[in-house]
Amino acid sequence: MKRTPWMFRVLGILTLLGMMLAAPGVSSAQGGSRTFPETGKTVSGQFLNYWNSHGGLAQQGFPISNEMQEKSDLNGQTYTVQYFERAVFEKHPENQAPFDVLLSQLGTYQYKAKYGANGAPGQVPNNVNGRYFPETKHTIGGNFRTYWEQHGGLAQQGFPISDEFQEKSDLNGQTYTVQYFERAVFEKHPENQPPFDVLLSQLGTFQYKAKYQGGGGNNPPPTQPPANGPQNKDASVTPYCGVAGTNFTYTAQGFTPNEALSFWFTAPNGAVVGTSRPAFQAPGDGKFQFPIPTNAQFAQVPGWWAMTWAGDFSKHQSVGYFYVARTAGECAGVPAPTNTQAPPTASCDTSGSKDGKAEPAAVQAGQTVRVTAYNFTPNEGLSLWFTAPNGSTVGTARPSFRVPGDGGFYLDIPTQPSSDISFSPGRWAITFEGASSHHQSVIFFCVTP
Repeated sequence: MKRTPWMFRVLGILTLLGMMLAAPGVSSAQGGSRTFPETGKTVSGQFLNYWNSHGGLAQQGFPISNEMQEKSDLNGQTYTVQYFERAVFEKHPENQAPFDVLLSQLGTYQYKAKYGANGAPGQVPNNVNGRYFPETKHTIGGNFRTYWEQHGGLAQQGFPISDEFQEKSDLNGQTYTVQYFERAVFEKHPENQPPFDVLLSQLGTFQYKAKYQGGGGNNPPPTQPPANGPQNKDASVTPYCGVAGTNFTYTAQGFTPNEALSFWFTAPNGAVVGTSRPAFQAPGDGKFQFPIPTNAQFAQVPGWWAMTWAGDFSKHQSVGYFYVARTAGECAGVPAPTNTQAPPTASCDTSGSKDGKAEPAAVQAGQTVRVTAYNFTPNEGLSLWFTAPNGSTVGTARPSFRVPGDGGFYLDIPTQPSSDISFSPGRWAITFEGASSHHQSVIFFCVTP
C-alpha cells in the first residue's frame, strides 16, 4: 500500500482538532442493533434507523443511555426514549414512519431552565440572508441559517426560540455566539473553516446529567469506557499510543475500489470534525494509509481518539483508535485496541455490490457462488482480483480474459481452498476491470463457517 496525493489534501482539517472535545468511534453493526463500547449502550430498531438516516455521530452524538420510559417535561406523556449526546429520541408508535421517531425539545428545556420566561439578555437578530419566523418571532441568518437548512431544518432543529447572543459554554468555559432552537443550540466557531464553523452543544449530555447522574432518577449514569482497549473495525493505527507530537499512521481496508470517501475524527468528549460530504477517493485496491501528525493542541484532550472513514457507495466504515497520552510512561498502562471484523454470518452485508451480483449472496465454505458482471465494453480485455475479509488481495496483474460480445458474463467460484486462495469466513469481494473502458464491477459475497 502507498500513500496517495489526495490523502495530504485533508491534513488542513487536522488543525481543527485542537478545538475539539470529542469521543471515540463505534463498533460494528449487528443485525438491527449497534453497540458503542465506549459508553456500553446499544441502539436498535427504529432508533438506529433514525440515527443512521439523520446525521449519525456528527448530528446526534453517541448514545449515553439505553431505551427507557420517561415522562415528557413538555406534555406530561410517557414515551420510550433514548438519550444521545446531542438529542433525545422519542418513540411515537401512533405515527406513521418516518414520524414514528421524534426528538425531544431539549433546546426549549435548556433555554427555559437557564433564562426563564424573559429569555436571554443581549440578543441580536442576524439579518445577513436572514429568515424571520413569525411562529416564534426570531430570525436566523448567516452561517446559522446555512447550517439549519443543510442539517435537517425544522424536523431536526425546530424553530428558533432566541436570536443570537453571547453565552459561556457549560462544557469548556469558553464564550461563544449561540442561538437556541427547540431541539438544538448552535455555537459559532469562526476559528474553524466551513462547514465546521457551526457546532452543536451537547444538550443530551446536559439533560441526562441533570436528570439522572449522581443516582437521581430511575436510571444509572452512562457507563465509563471499558478498561480494555476499544475495538477497531477494518482499521488499525500505529503506534496505538503516544504523547502529543507523535506521528500516527492509520491503515484502512474493505472499501469499494475508487469509491468516494468521507471521514471524521472524534476525541475524548463528544465533538466531531471531518468532511461534511464525500470528497476523496479510495485507491483501486480499496485500502490505504493515512498519516495523522499530532501537535501540542492534542495534549489538551488526552485519551482515546478515533478516526472513521465511510464509503459513499458501499456505506462501509472503518474505525481506528489511537491514544494521546499525557506522558510517555502512561502508554505502558494503556491496553492495545483489538483488531476485529464483524463475525461472519449468513446475513453479512453484501449491499455494496456494483454492476453485478452474487447468487447466493452467502455460501458455506466449500460451496460454489456464481457472480454475474455487466456493462463492460464488448470483447475488451479483463482483469480481476479478490479482496479477502482481512483486506488482502489476490488476482491478475494484467488483463488475461476477454469480455463476451454482449458486455456481460458470469463466473462460478468454488470456495474450496486452492493454491492461490483460502476462502476464510467473512465478506469477500471480486472486482472485474475492463482494460479499455476501465469500468469496474465489484461484487460482494459472504463465506460462512
